[in-house]
Amino acid sequence: MPRARLGRVWVGDGEPVRLVGVINVSPESFFKGSVRRTVDEALKAAEAMISSGVDVIDVGGMSTAPYNKTVISVDEEVSRVVPVIKALRREFPELTISVDTFRSRVAEEALNAGANVINDVTGLKGDGDMARVISNHGASVIIMARERVPGQGGDPVSRTVGALRESLEIALGNGIDEGGIVIDPGIGAWPPLSMDPILTGGEPLRGDYIRGDNTYPWYSWDSIIIMNINKIRSELNRPVLVGISRKSFLERLMRRRAPPEERLFASVSAEAIAVLMGADAVRTHNVSESRDAIKVAEALRLCLNKDSSMCSNELVKLVDVGNR
Repeated sequence: MPRARLGRVWVGDGEPVRLVGVINVSPESFFKGSVRRTVDEALKAAEAMISSGVDVIDVGGMSTAPYNKTVISVDEEVSRVVPVIKALRREFPELTISVDTFRSRVAEEALNAGANVINDVTGLKGDGDMARVISNHGASVIIMARERVPGQGGDPVSRTVGALRESLEIALGNGIDEGGIVIDPGIGAWPPLSMDPILTGGEPLRGDYIRGDNTYPWYSWDSIIIMNINKIRSELNRPVLVGISRKSFLERLMRRRAPPEERLFASVSAEAIAVLMGADAVRTHNVSESRDAIKVAEALRLCLNKDSSMCSNELVKLVDVGNR
């Protein structure tokens, strides 16, 4: 029965699918529509997301896209995220606030400013002090599947599960509460850490095979992971968050040129499919647009592998609760 908390929000079995809204204070982010350049802009965006039913707001101060040059100093990242977190905590005291960072000092400053959750795209492997900081603060964590080096010969699901097992060992070995851990299978062309230009200082990655082998193009990898979320969830017995919103694999599946601004409908469709496949939370730039699609997918998921009578009973109960 996978269940965990992100700050004040419970995620997993027995809970509705949770919406995690993205606020980027990083001008270099790949989707410019998510960028908020001032604290006031961030507060307005948060207010709109809260009105649309968001459960968690995830603040990012540095883009980690491996195909762009996006590295900034730790001081700059801190100066971007901390004022926003302080303002969000002041204006929305009950809000669960996540910070998208793999740097322990940024995490420490963010938690001191009022954040509840650290969203680490390196799965606690990019900074040796990160797990200790999270543990010391009693914070929740979202750990993304990242291999240290390419896992040769494995399929995407087994390699993802293996990378997440390593991260869970790091988390638990450093005293992070198991009840505060949510896993992210890492949809979005995330290379092994040994190949990531953010960490190596190398040039941005290009080409279809940036996972370190010549078997699975990155858009195939991401698609396979979406269709196997429930398997990953069951293998690790942890709630699963997915981040699909506006990502590049959608453009490949759309089979036309489509910058991030043109990927909204593809995003919402893929998010709904991910929920049908077992996702417990969805991280999205599009809270209002994603909400209803996710609720429909969540309802239809009740009917998977059930006969017509059981399906109907489940839907009647769900709709009755929603109408109260």
